[in-house]
Amino acid sequence: VDFENVYDAAWFGAPVEYKDHAERACYAACRMKSLELDLNKRAIEAKMSPGPLLTRIGINTGDMVVGNMGSDKKMDYTIMGNAVNLAARLEGVNKQYGTWILMSEATFKEAGDHYVCRKLDRVRVVGINEPVRLYELVGNRQFVDARIKEVVDRFHAALDFFEEKEGDKAQALLKENPGAIREGGPSGVYLKRCVEVAA
Repeated sequence: VDFENVYDAAWFGAPVEYKDHAERACYAACRMKSLELDLNKRAIEAKMSPGPLLTRIGINTGDMVVGNMGSDKKMDYTIMGNAVNLAARLEGVNKQYGTWILMSEATFKEAGDHYVCRKLDRVRVVGINEPVRLYELVGNRQFVDARIKEVVDRFHAALDFFEEKEGDKAQALLKENPGAIREGGPSGVYLKRCVEVAA
């Protein structure tokens, strides 16, 4: 099996409607990544895997078609639509930022203040006309420690400078932010961009 290209989908709000569907999706993503740590630890200790299995997740909120689709020979209860396509695209976009969970602005607005999220670019995603503001889902606010919240706040300040074309100020802030959540993540991506713009 080519694990690089295995995709699956989960959706919230159908067939049973939930007002907090976006929050449930974020909660499920955070739990998946938390359980993944334990699963990998046990798999490596039992020599079932030579290395960790890692999952990227894309989350979007919007209208979609839900129901039984297919033919008489093969039918499945599934989802379709532009909102679904965007979530699938976001899963792949994680690679560009060194993130594991990316959400759209629509999900960010719906999920409320329960999660720590790191604001990223506005990007044009393949097949989607409108630029989409991306957010990294860092974790449930209740469980994210103060140091990581500070890292995110400082990153946002640097991003504001970067978007205002003040690359030197953005670069200085990023360099002063040694507690970046993970090496090679968004802080590293933006630091590289600042250097390229200044060159």
